[in-house]
Amino acid sequence: MERFCGVWRLISYEFRLADGILVRPMGQGVRGLLMYERTGYVMLQVVDPERPRFQSDDWLRGTVDEIRAAWEGVFAYYGTFEVDERRQMIIHHIQGATFPNWIGAARELFFEFADNRLTLMTLPMPLAGEHAVGYLTWERA
Repeated sequence: MERFCGVWRLISYEFRLADGILVRPMGQGVRGLLMYERTGYVMLQVVDPERPRFQSDDWLRGTVDEIRAAWEGVFAYYGTFEVDERRQMIIHHIQGATFPNWIGAARELFFEFADNRLTLMTLPMPLAGEHAVGYLTWERA
């Protein structure tokens, strides 16, 4: 568990479809942070920095298009985590998330360490009507 602890900066975020097509839902410049706390908490945030700004500074007064772009350009969650070394998996027990369907879920992610990088790989999951495997590569901050 100790080798996960700390702050990680997102290097790449992509999905691979069954036919080998590569999808980057938030473009090439996506940014994010992942934090693992020694007490067993995890917090993750991924943001498309190219999201358009709202016309108003009142975040509750966005247009339908502004809200949609904001929603599609960010995801975040927090909760607790556990490591299953035998299966090479880390499990995020999600307590709160921008995507409400994940609240209460246990997200199992394969992990791989190389130098000061950590790659998390999802199990196949739905993405725009297809199934894809997500690859999130992080670098220790």
